[in-house]
Amino acid sequence: MRRLLFAFAAAAVVTVAVVAVAQQPTPEPASEKEKQFEVRVTPEMLRHSRINESIYFGGTLYGIATLLLLLPTGFSAKMRDLAERLTRRRFVASMLYILFFGIALAVLEFPLTYYADFYVPHQFDLSNQSFVSWLLDQTKAFAVTVAILAPLGALALQGIRKIKRWWVVLWLASIPLSVFFVIIAPVFLDPIFNKFTKLQDPVLERMLLDEASRAGIEGSRVFQVDKSKQTKTMNAYVTGLGPTKRIVIWDTLLAKMTREEVLVVMAHEMGHYVLNHVWKGLAFSVVISLISFLLGQQFYDRGLARWGARWRTREPGDPATVPWLLLIAAVIGFFLAPVTSAFSRYVEHEADVFGLELTHMNEPMATAFKKLAEDSKQNPEPSRFVELWHYSHPSTNERIRFALENR
Repeated sequence: MRRLLFAFAAAAVVTVAVVAVAQQPTPEPASEKEKQFEVRVTPEMLRHSRINESIYFGGTLYGIATLLLLLPTGFSAKMRDLAERLTRRRFVASMLYILFFGIALAVLEFPLTYYADFYVPHQFDLSNQSFVSWLLDQTKAFAVTVAILAPLGALALQGIRKIKRWWVVLWLASIPLSVFFVIIAPVFLDPIFNKFTKLQDPVLERMLLDEASRAGIEGSRVFQVDKSKQTKTMNAYVTGLGPTKRIVIWDTLLAKMTREEVLVVMAHEMGHYVLNHVWKGLAFSVVISLISFLLGQQFYDRGLARWGARWRTREPGDPATVPWLLLIAAVIGFFLAPVTSAFSRYVEHEADVFGLELTHMNEPMATAFKKLAEDSKQNPEPSRFVELWHYSHPSTNERIRFALENR
């Protein structure tokens, strides 16, 4: 175990160092037309991007190390014992353990969460949310997460105890659950944190509905959300399935972009809608989860056979093994990140193509991308390693070049 901790610590130092000193690729000389749409890269932007990249890589390893520490110290087993003292019902005890574990993890990770989600955005003037409001959002997120995961986690642990090839059952069960949560999230979960209302600009609403009609979307619903209470950055997205499918625009985007820019951004989102990217994303996640569950049981069983006695775990499905399960999931997810990021960049480019073909607004699309990068202080030309491993969208400069060169 000490060797594992040392290996992860060394990997964290090396990874953060690589990210910090990574050389940016030398861009090709811009044409006169491109220069009009060139993102203004500032030292502040580069510093913000480097910090976020270090948070991603270093934070992942910090989380893994935190989970590792809960096992050999016996703290995980102590939380299980406490839960069992409070109730004789095994299922309820598993739920109580998940609550205790969630609290412990939240406390251990709070310094990083505070730094990444509150301190850094305020340091770079990307948020004016008060600490109390931010903490309330974090508390809501924790409560919702535990309310959902406690019973589901207890069921999963029961399956691991009773079924030899439990990975198959958990994988199959995850498919309808994923679909269910995508359906209910826009109606029941998202409104816990923000207010969703009908688009307040009637002229823009009419233009967007006309655009949706040209895209083949009839009876579409467009909502605006009050994200300005949490952030100064801009975004829009498509969410939900069936009756809950909708396009959502942040109020910050509506305030900072022209109507033409909003139209091309929303044409991109309509591309996700028309091209069924939500369904494709779910199908992709089913394949990824198949690999994850298959590998997960192999590592889980071997880890318990080797270190279970040291961790004071009794059997497969013991609640005290939850940190080991999550650690395995985190490692597998991290190393599959280049695959999931590549898929995300692919569908985002497909949506860019759709949006441009629908609107033929090349220059507004380029200026929209420029504004998004400058407003969020995101490096428009990241190192290739960071882009391949972590970026869910093509780099901003790549998207601007696409918008200007494809007429």
